[in-house]
Amino acid sequence: MRLGGCTIALINLQYELVNPPNEAEEGFKFGRGTNFHVERVEFGDPGIRTNDEVLTREDGERFGRDYIDGRTITFTINLLTYNDNAALLYAQMERAWRTNDTGAGPSRQRAGVMSRLRMNRHGRPKFVYGRPRAIAATTGRVDQGWVPVTCTFKTESHRYYEDALKQNSITPAPPSSGGFTFPIIFPLTTVPMSTQADIVHVEGDEDSFLVNRIDGPIVNPLIEVVGYWYVKCNITLLTGEYLEIDPRPWRRTVRKNGNIPMRGIFTPDSRRLSGQWLPPGVHQVVLKGTDPTGTARLTTSWHNTYTSW
Repeated sequence: MRLGGCTIALINLQYELVNPPNEAEEGFKFGRGTNFHVERVEFGDPGIRTNDEVLTREDGERFGRDYIDGRTITFTINLLTYNDNAALLYAQMERAWRTNDTGAGPSRQRAGVMSRLRMNRHGRPKFVYGRPRAIAATTGRVDQGWVPVTCTFKTESHRYYEDALKQNSITPAPPSSGGFTFPIIFPLTTVPMSTQADIVHVEGDEDSFLVNRIDGPIVNPLIEVVGYWYVKCNITLLTGEYLEIDPRPWRRTVRKNGNIPMRGIFTPDSRRLSGQWLPPGVHQVVLKGTDPTGTARLTTSWHNTYTSW
């Protein structure tokens, strides 16, 4: 399940543009520790879409629903070297910014595909999804190794995501002694479980979308976030099969074994994909269903989400 997690660390005040399909590899780095010195960063205010109406024949307005759009991040960069390679370095940056550096064709030409902009600014590293847009350079003193550059990145929303991927696995397992009564119905109330194996601790200050993967064998699995919502799937998963439920706005997919769309398997009373998020806090998540082996597993994944870098 690819959620944009990355193990390549960034030093303080360093940035990295990661273009698909190389999401787990090192991307184009700039900022501290590179030849691309970031002079200034402007985190633009995201636009607000409103449904306000002017009151007829009286003063005032009636406010509707407000929706927050993405923002534009603008970088002012000084490309500095001690030789005459500034033009070659700028060409490297422009290839990355045009998403031409992956060897698989520009990702900007594929609808819905996004890049990640990672950043480490005085704290826990975060990233945003979106696409690199404008990039322009002036000649400056290119022969002396100096090229001023201005470039922008358009985000998919106002949210910032913590770089570290959070995961939790719920795996019903038999105790060291005793046995099962078949068929088994989850959760296993009579079998000892790992300490807090079903607890999801969401941090941050924004709601986080919860991506779920169910590994079989299991019949009619049900995922319940106690006190919030549940989703029940009319499906039988055999040993070796799995179901991925990805509610993130740019995905919104339910797939079996990673590539088979499974539309319409939710029961009518299940929570819609757009509502499968969790607010910051501690939540109990349980897996229910019929499994004669006791080996079914639910893996929950998320990135803590913030309103600021």
